[in-house]
Amino acid sequence: MTGLTRAAMLDALWVACGIVPCLALVLWLIDAEHGLALTSLGSTAILLFCFPTHEGSRPVAVLASHLLGAALGIALLQLFGSNVWTMGAGVALIAIVMKLLNIMHPPAGANPLIVLNLKSDWLFLAYPLLPALLIMLVAVLVWSRLRPGPRWPQRWV
Repeated sequence: MTGLTRAAMLDALWVACGIVPCLALVLWLIDAEHGLALTSLGSTAILLFCFPTHEGSRPVAVLASHLLGAALGIALLQLFGSNVWTMGAGVALIAIVMKLLNIMHPPAGANPLIVLNLKSDWLFLAYPLLPALLIMLVAVLVWSRLRPGPRWPQRWV
């Protein structure tokens, strides 16, 4: 088992100490009934807490890509309904937007699928998505100040 050093185990413990309370707080404050609507945030938590210096962990990438991905999915839902074509189109569109705007945050690719499956409306952006994202970003900001190692964010935009 290569890499199972004391430092790697301590880092893994720090990651767990960030992810568990962060997601518990999100689901408690936002209301666990929205848990399925927030499944993409599981991947976001992994990116933020395991790779805080990654380009996809920048606050602008996290916020903009999640909100735009959900908005694209909602727009497609209203225009064409929920079907396999709009789901594929939603993921393709958010991939293109993230690439063109240099805000690549892969977990946000799930948001069109989520909103199309749940048949969400525009209020989804204001609640539960935006508050959940803000809670996560504050949590990782605090967590990164407590743990040894690089601080998050490396840059805001």
